Amino acid sequence: MAHRKVISSLDQHVEILQYILYIFNTIFFIAASALFALTLWVRFRNEMGDYIEGLSIFYYWNANTVFMYMVMTVIIFILLLAASAFLLDNGLEDSHLLPFIQDSMRSLIHQYQWDVAARRSVDIIQENIGCCGGYSADDYSTIHLPVPDTCRDQITGNQFKYSCGEVLSQYLEILTGWITGISLSICLFQCFSMVATICLWHLIREMESR
Repeated sequence: MAHRKVISSLDQHVEILQYILYIFNTIFFIAASALFALTLWVRFRNEMGDYIEGLSIFYYWNANTVFMYMVMTVIIFILLLAASAFLLDNGLEDSHLLPFIQDSMRSLIHQYQWDVAARRSVDIIQENIGCCGGYSADDYSTIHLPVPDTCRDQITGNQFKYSCGEVLSQYLEILTGWITGISLSICLFQCFSMVATICLWHLIREMESR
């Protein structure tokens, strides 16, 4: 019992820290969006356009600025590739995600009898996505529990055939494909951007050397 309380306390602390990170990331996203909107507003103000055109500030480029842009583009390119690889390694049906979902679901089922929150989570998942158990319906029989009604179709009464690990991982695999596809598309466009940037850098270096 004491060991169970320690685990529950650690879970609560982890959950709190996760929410703190979510809040900080939301703040960072809002601040970055506001900063981007501010720069666009400054750039496209009517009087700013006159200043830029009159002073030819639009052509104010130097090799260091372009080189810095190249470095940042390469870093983002590498991060996107790494994130895509990580997502494919953990977001496909036959990846590390499946056993994690199965173990998490079975852990909740082991708490099904005495933990109201665990029972609610299991029932919501099983009823909403049409599945039963983490590995299978045997997750209930192995701990001498009857298979709950949420494991059955509410119309036909038939027990769901597939486990929640299988159904959830298949659903997340589709989302993983979309996200990874978009990330790799961005990487492709960054390659074209890098070619244009390198050409611009060489031209500016040539102009500065004159």
